Amino acid sequence: MTTPIITVLRELIVDRFDVPAEGLDNDTPFTALGLDSLGLVDFMFQVEDRFQVVIDYEQAMVNPTLNGLARLVALLQGPIFARQAA
Repeated sequence: MTTPIITVLRELIVDRFDVPAEGLDNDTPFTALGLDSLGLVDFMFQVEDRFQVVIDYEQAMVNPTLNGLARLVALLQGPIFARQAA
């Protein structure tokens, strides 16, 4: 069984940016989590490396939350993974 995308994203943001895991809401905007534009780009590079996808910054900003990014990654990976993020 694969690890759900959202779980991996949560681990990445907690580990890299010292965001507390307790109370981390998947619908909180990245800016409210303390990520500035450079931090967000860094985070997206990590996500691209981990999931082997290319993320368009503007697409990611349509819904700049962990849930939004999870859905985008799933779509970029293809229909099998898209069900994971639904």
